[in-house]
Amino acid sequence: CTLQMGGSDQYGNIVSGCDLIRRLLPNQPAYGITAPLLTKADGGKFGKTEAGAIWLTEERTSPYAMYQFFLNTDDRDVIKFLKLLTFLPKSQIDDMAKEHNENQAARSAHRALAQEVTTLVYGADACAQAEAASHALFSGNLTGLSKQTLLSLFSTLQSSKHPKQILMGGLPVQDALMLTQLVKSKREAREHLLSGAIWINGKVVNLEETIGKEQLMEGSFLAVRKGRKHWHLLQFIEEDIC
Repeated sequence: CTLQMGGSDQYGNIVSGCDLIRRLLPNQPAYGITAPLLTKADGGKFGKTEAGAIWLTEERTSPYAMYQFFLNTDDRDVIKFLKLLTFLPKSQIDDMAKEHNENQAARSAHRALAQEVTTLVYGADACAQAEAASHALFSGNLTGLSKQTLLSLFSTLQSSKHPKQILMGGLPVQDALMLTQLVKSKREAREHLLSGAIWINGKVVNLEETIGKEQLMEGSFLAVRKGRKHWHLLQFIEEDIC
């Protein structure tokens, strides 16, 4: 090994490697190059040991999760990340910085960052699906999302799997709510249903309703929302869950 490269936190390991090479191979040149770590405004770094780490593989971080991660970037970091993580022209980023400083609530810089990074890692189609999922969660209606997008949400929202057989003959909506983590008891489920605080697949449901297979999105999913922000995604599958 002639050249070792790594983050500045690996300086000690790289120096040790150079020392080992020179002792084992006295005539072999050995060099090390370190680069500053990409850090966030709170001092945290982008690393696999960090809480909420993101990965460059869909198995570990879905396109939706990637999009949301950068959409929720700290206001203090968004322009820096646009410069470091995207290929947008500097002049365009400068314009975004001006708009960002004048109206942070618009979050245009955040959306641009999320779009550019998600497209770079996963492609334009995956980014479009992630944006659709983001808009759907904001509006409260997940109907119309593709199965692939729903599966990506399944990995990021509270979720659970259940045998589709329990829907035979119609599942009382109160019992369906008990399958989620949104309520702790049937009494609580009843109270939320009577107050109109429960949405299923984008529609308010009442205590007397039942859920059947025909109501499942993509033949498998039921999106349950309590209030404006609390979600649970139910997936019903053919085989029994052991």
